[in-house]
Amino acid sequence: MRKLVLISCIACLFAACQTNKLSHWEEKNGYQLLFDGKTTSGWRGAYLSQFPSHGWIIKNQQLLGELSAGKESGDGGDIITLKKYQNFDLTFDWKLGKLGNSGVKYFVEELPVKPINSSSLVGYEYQLIDDADFIYNEKHLPEDHKTGSLYNIIPAKKPNVKIGQWHTSRIVVKGDQIEHYLDKQLIISINRSTQEFKNGFLASKFKSIAGYDKRKEGYILLQDHGHNVSFKNIKIKELE
Repeated sequence: MRKLVLISCIACLFAACQTNKLSHWEEKNGYQLLFDGKTTSGWRGAYLSQFPSHGWIIKNQQLLGELSAGKESGDGGDIITLKKYQNFDLTFDWKLGKLGNSGVKYFVEELPVKPINSSSLVGYEYQLIDDADFIYNEKHLPEDHKTGSLYNIIPAKKPNVKIGQWHTSRIVVKGDQIEHYLDKQLIISINRSTQEFKNGFLASKFKSIAGYDKRKEGYILLQDHGHNVSFKNIKIKELE
């Protein structure tokens, strides 16, 4: 029994050491860390040249959004990568509390002039939310607003997520092909040339944004939606 406990403890320590680290295989295959667990290097605030002075902190090797305003970009504001990405394979671990709401966006663009009273940026969004308990417009969430969905365009095919525990998500973009994964399960596979995508886009709140359905590159964004959220192990591989 003691031997089994010792092996288990060693395994746990090994796993902890791997937080925010690239494996040998990942290094050989061109992956890069977007968060090293110690610094905010590689990120800045939306419409800022530096990282936000409040709202986002690093603690226990996690990038924490300590956000409580309850609205989009009402606290520390969204944070974005320093560079833009076009075709990529992105993975990240995340955790939300009860009634939590956040998201990871891609193909994000900054407007030439920041809107008054808002730093919220528009992009394709991998939704992160408390599926079961979050109330939207006094109703339970529509399917295309639940975790893993291409927000407001394509719903994810999956059960509701378990809140308060870590999950691993993945976004793969190759040209017009978009895939979302949750805990190694493929939950969205959509091509922007299909009628399904076009119908979802035309029914969304993004339909009036010129060129939104054809964006080919942009920043990657972690969303301030006024609810606490945790991220770690953010890794990306750029694809040809």
